[in-house]
Amino acid sequence: MMRLRRRALPALATGLAAPAWGQAPFPSRPVVMIVPGAPGGPTDVVGRILVQHMPALIGQPVVLDYRAGAGGQIGMRYVAAAAPDGHTLVIGNTGSVGINPSYYRDPGYDIARDFTPVSMLMIAPVSLVVRADLPVRTPAELVAHIRAAGGRFSFGSSGTGQSPHVAAELFRHATGAEFEVVPYRGSAGAVTDLIAGTVQAMFDSTTTIPHVRQGRLRALAVATPERSPLMPEVPTMAESGFAGFDISSWYVALAPTGTPPEAVAKLNAAMGEVLARPEAAERFAVFNAVPMRGSPGDAGAFLGRQLVYWREVLARAGIGEGRS
Repeated sequence: MMRLRRRALPALATGLAAPAWGQAPFPSRPVVMIVPGAPGGPTDVVGRILVQHMPALIGQPVVLDYRAGAGGQIGMRYVAAAAPDGHTLVIGNTGSVGINPSYYRDPGYDIARDFTPVSMLMIAPVSLVVRADLPVRTPAELVAHIRAAGGRFSFGSSGTGQSPHVAAELFRHATGAEFEVVPYRGSAGAVTDLIAGTVQAMFDSTTTIPHVRQGRLRALAVATPERSPLMPEVPTMAESGFAGFDISSWYVALAPTGTPPEAVAKLNAAMGEVLARPEAAERFAVFNAVPMRGSPGDAGAFLGRQLVYWREVLARAGIGEGRS
């Protein structure tokens, strides 16, 4: 279980409005969690366990509402404009929260201005994965294979600006290998085509892992500084000769700025209780992921560090709108 360090980030942890006098107890109707991606992707892993167990803790149903498109921008914009009453949240991730603000000239939302952190939820290392029948077993062998293919090689991604897409672009930047990156409307479609051979490789966090365990796909390396304790046999990109990769897929619950602190606190407590259960760790482990817990302030501090990190990484690699 990962627990975040307590460190405040005022720009992301403040701006909460006090509830009106005589306001009805929260929540007074179902809580809707917007998923800015397609069904079957990594967000389902955490979203479904929250939907299953949170209603008993907050006294109202919790439902997932998928609003995919534009690399997560559509769903994020929807919640940024929603009523700040705690009944509409978004499950953001590395792409929609960490990368988009620096990848796009104007994603249509500002994390510090438009959102209040509720809780971190889950984190998983991004892995470099290929079809099991591809004759490569290391990233270096993959680079040689791509070069021998003369440009007829493609990576799948869960969408433009998402961490699998950016990881592939960083791989291109680090190796000089030329290949196509094919954006899909979510991870599920990309993984289906990877298994079918329509694309040959993919950087991914959770969706590919069950297929790796079943032998349909092969994980060549994890794009994090340390090996995953859940897949210790898979080396890191640095161990494989490619330093500088530090890419995880993390997930966070955000509410619109102005959401009452009492609502944020109640949601945070319920999410923390669900994520502390052994069932959460067991479910997430199947996908090489671990739960994250902590206060809204902890989440704000984490997001602040990630926004700075991705701004620097994208600028250094020349990745994003107007850079390539």
